[in-house]
Amino acid sequence: MVGSVSVRRRVIAAHAQLSITTISVEETEHESMTAHTPANTENVGLIGQNRYKTWVKKILDLPFEDLGSTELVRMCYLSWVTAIEFAEALRVAERLYGDHAGLRNMIAGELQTTNLAFDDYHRAGDHHEFLAHFLARHGHTDELAAELGSAGTEYLDRCRELDDLTRAMSVFSREEELPRIFTRFLRSPERNWKLPLLRAYRYYLERHIALDSDEGGHADMICDLPFDDRIEPFYHARFRLYRRVPTFARSGAYDTEA
Repeated sequence: MVGSVSVRRRVIAAHAQLSITTISVEETEHESMTAHTPANTENVGLIGQNRYKTWVKKILDLPFEDLGSTELVRMCYLSWVTAIEFAEALRVAERLYGDHAGLRNMIAGELQTTNLAFDDYHRAGDHHEFLAHFLARHGHTDELAAELGSAGTEYLDRCRELDDLTRAMSVFSREEELPRIFTRFLRSPERNWKLPLLRAYRYYLERHIALDSDEGGHADMICDLPFDDRIEPFYHARFRLYRRVPTFARSGAYDTEA
């Protein structure tokens, strides 16, 4: 068993190599926005024409059931990247909507929390730290950084280019959409989840589905916070990230990508 100090050192090195450390969000003013409090509560939730749903559907339609263990390992790495961005965006949302009780409760279950515990991982942390721990412990971090690091950096750059309100809204929408997407991840047959890393990854996915979709869970906590089609570029970026999984790239899903 790799010692926890060694694992943490490899996690830190991987962050540095890929330039995907969790950034601190600069304080910016949004004088023309009303995002600091959830105003107009009679018209919150989904607003607009739902163009972003096109990209959600494209993600859901990817052939997750065809993924083997090697590609699930790749998906674990990509999930680590997306979890880093989620933690960043959630801290943005906290700054904009910090007086929202439901959001505060959700944050307590996502950031510096102890609600993920598996094998030798029993500590407070952001959820991406859970995946980083097991990627490093099982020796996958360096090889996957070489293969997927540029895609991870591109994804993070695209998300970080979005304005703060859009990133916050992407969080609100994700609590509605991600349980369905994570459920699709689990469509790969049981025989493909035998690797120690993948057992931890499966736990991570199943735990997040429960945290988000259970009655009174994270989705319910923030269901009154608004989002609209300004989040479309976020889901486009997520769809593009998954192109780095060979089965998805070969599936034809990207042949007509806009």
